[in-house]
Amino acid sequence: MPAASVMTATRPRSAPGAAAGPVRTFDAGMLEFAPRLRAFIRRRVRNDTIADDLAQETLLKVYRSRATLRDGTKLEGWLYQIARGTIIDHYRRQRPAEELPTSLSGEKPDEIAALRARVMISMSKFLEDLPEAYREPVRLAELEGLPLARIALRLDLSLTAVKSRVRRGRAMLRKKLQDCCRFEFDRLGQVIGFERRQLLCCQN
Repeated sequence: MPAASVMTATRPRSAPGAAAGPVRTFDAGMLEFAPRLRAFIRRRVRNDTIADDLAQETLLKVYRSRATLRDGTKLEGWLYQIARGTIIDHYRRQRPAEELPTSLSGEKPDEIAALRARVMISMSKFLEDLPEAYREPVRLAELEGLPLARIALRLDLSLTAVKSRVRRGRAMLRKKLQDCCRFEFDRLGQVIGFERRQLLCCQN
C-alpha cells in the first residue's frame, strides 16, 4: 500500500459533476481546487495581498491554457506546476539576483521520485517508534502491502483487531510525518512537494 495511505486521512474526492462533460468537470475541479491553490501560494510568498494577486494570475493562466491539459486525471499536478511557475516568475521579477526559495525547487519526475523515496525512509524510521502492538501490523500493511486478512493470519489476530491496530497505527505514523513536514499532494494522494517543519526530516 502506498505511503500516501498514511499521510492522508482521506484521498481527495473526484471533482463533482464529472459525468456532465469535460467543461463542467474542469470547472468543478477548479472550484474544488481554488482554496488549496491559494494556500499553496500563500505559504511561499510574503503576504496575503501577493498571494491573492498570484492566485488570480495563476487562474488566468490555467483557463488560457486549459486546452493543453491532455489527461484530466492529472489536473492537480498540472495546476501545481502552473502555480509554481507563477511564483517563480514573481520572485524573478522582484529579486532577479537572488536564489529561489528551497520550497520552489523543480518538480521533474526524477526529483519527485527521489522526494517520495525520502518520505518512505522517514516513514520507516518513524515506524520503529510506534508501540509494539501497532508496529508490525502497520509495517506489513504499508511496507509489504499485505491485505489485512493475511496480516491477521500471520500475526494470529482477529481481522477486527488487525483493522483497529492498522487504523490507529497509521494515524500515529501520519501525525509523525505531518509534524515533520508539510506535504503537497496531487489528486491521487501522491506527494509532489513538501516543506520541512524540522531540520532533519525527510533526509536521505
